[in-house]
Amino acid sequence: MIKKNFLFKISFPLVLLNFAFSAGAQTLFNNGALVYCAAGSIVQVNGGMENSQATGDIQNYGTITVATNTNPGNVTLSSSSVMQGDGTYRVEQDWINNATFTCNNSTVEMFGNTQQLITSTNSTVTTFHHLTLTGTGTGNNRKKTLRLVDANTDATGILTINNRELDTDTNTIFVMNTSTAAVTNNTTYLSEGFVSSLGNGCISRQTANNAIYLFPTGSSLGTTRYRAVQITPQTNAANTYTVRMVNNNATADGYNINQMDTGLCRLDSVFYHKINRTVGSTPATIAVFYDQLNDGAWDKLAHWNVPNPNIWNNMGTVTANTNIPYNDVTKLNWATWSSNFTNDQYILGRVAPSAPLLACNDVCENSLGNIFTATGGSGNTYSWNVTGGTITSGQGTNSITVTWGSTGGTITVTQTNSSGCASGPATCTVNVFPSPTAGFDTTSLNAYSTVWSFVDQSSGSNQWYWDFGDGSTSTSQNPNHTYTSPGTYTVMQVVRNQYGCPDTIFYKVTVFEGIIIPNVFTPNGDGTNDAFYIANSGVKEFFVEIYNRWGLKVFEANASEIRWDGRSTAGVKVSDGTYYFILKAILTSGKDFSTHGFVEVLGQDIK
Repeated sequence: MIKKNFLFKISFPLVLLNFAFSAGAQTLFNNGALVYCAAGSIVQVNGGMENSQATGDIQNYGTITVATNTNPGNVTLSSSSVMQGDGTYRVEQDWINNATFTCNNSTVEMFGNTQQLITSTNSTVTTFHHLTLTGTGTGNNRKKTLRLVDANTDATGILTINNRELDTDTNTIFVMNTSTAAVTNNTTYLSEGFVSSLGNGCISRQTANNAIYLFPTGSSLGTTRYRAVQITPQTNAANTYTVRMVNNNATADGYNINQMDTGLCRLDSVFYHKINRTVGSTPATIAVFYDQLNDGAWDKLAHWNVPNPNIWNNMGTVTANTNIPYNDVTKLNWATWSSNFTNDQYILGRVAPSAPLLACNDVCENSLGNIFTATGGSGNTYSWNVTGGTITSGQGTNSITVTWGSTGGTITVTQTNSSGCASGPATCTVNVFPSPTAGFDTTSLNAYSTVWSFVDQSSGSNQWYWDFGDGSTSTSQNPNHTYTSPGTYTVMQVVRNQYGCPDTIFYKVTVFEGIIIPNVFTPNGDGTNDAFYIANSGVKEFFVEIYNRWGLKVFEANASEIRWDGRSTAGVKVSDGTYYFILKAILTSGKDFSTHGFVEVLGQDIK
């Protein structure tokens, strides 16, 4: 190493020390001198800078830039030396503090484009005033790493992360400034600056306000994730909170995500946080942020091992907030803090949906098309189980159709939301009522079957409904029905019992087309063949004239049904004998059954 020993005070407004050697080590080495950089001065060191010896004192009120040349541009404090002042230190490579750094109101900017270390070989902790991270390196070269030691920013200093990763390793970055603005970072989506840690490493912030404090945590191990936490103390009292994001499945660290409390359905398998209150007694609101696009949706928070061992405990009522691009789940006034790092694990979870609402209707035995409906969350899927019946359609939806048997049973349904969380079951009991048995007999009451008698032969019924197939209906138990046109008609009987259970049966009846003309009748009042009746079916035009043997008209009628009782139009009984009739009969089909002939009257009592 080529050493330059400075034994004098530099107080010029501008001092440029440029060691641009073509080979060999290049270090600005202060071997016990006082180096004073006045306000406004600029010192450029192309290579390392080391402050050594007990009397080595660098007082910087200007700007010292230590940049790499062919070798790293480290800043090294060693051998009880002192570096102090309110100036700016721009460091392109490592910060190695084995002596005394008095930050005053200075700024240390780590501006390198490769991984930079803030370290010590004797565990000296550096307290910075303003610590600023810049650079353009990507991947591992984005990191500014605390190696072997912790670091602080003092009571009024600012930690400016920009879009870099402050990798604390297993160490802690302590932010002692209680201002909510003491930590800033770039928040451009997927280019955020964050603090990453391992083990018990973390970012620690002192608070003294009832206000939101940001903990911009993340990790570049595996998939790079920025998952911040906000903590809002509920008073202005002094507290200290620590946060670390753990970028892996909690089960791998001994916190089994399949062991969870009542009301939880699923836990995040990708990351979790370690959050603690190390100083103070103030409850605080905790907001854990996540990227719904990549993490899915979450609506619960869980805390490991309090009060039950080896289980993720439901933290109770939380608020799930939708933001862009990060959503958060917030727990108000959390007061259950761990006294050490044993129980400081927090994880996002999903709440199991509540059981759907289900009401069962009683059914009739051996019935078809029974519909059962569950009311639950929009877009959820449903799983049904039925005993006593068979699901014919609707499995997976909120409504099923069931064919039922002859005995009662149960219906059970659960609902599953879009996150795959299933509810508890909703169950109801189905009672089965007996059904009646439909049945009837029928008889035609005239020659051409235009009038029919229907006799109920059902059992167990107390209500009847008839459909005669021609648009006519009846609710009588034993109805008669007259058909006005020939044809074959399907008669339906529907019966119901006291439970409203139905049964149905069908029967066909046929009404013939035509007329029948008798040639004799006996109007003697004995109730048999007492009238000259021309049975007919489907007649549209119907007219008859009747004459005695002398050609005198004794009767005429124009009606759909003609019955001559043996009396003249004057109401006088005619004598026994042969009478002549003329019939005009045109059917609805257009057929002409008009005719003439004789009819004999016998046994007429004309007294």
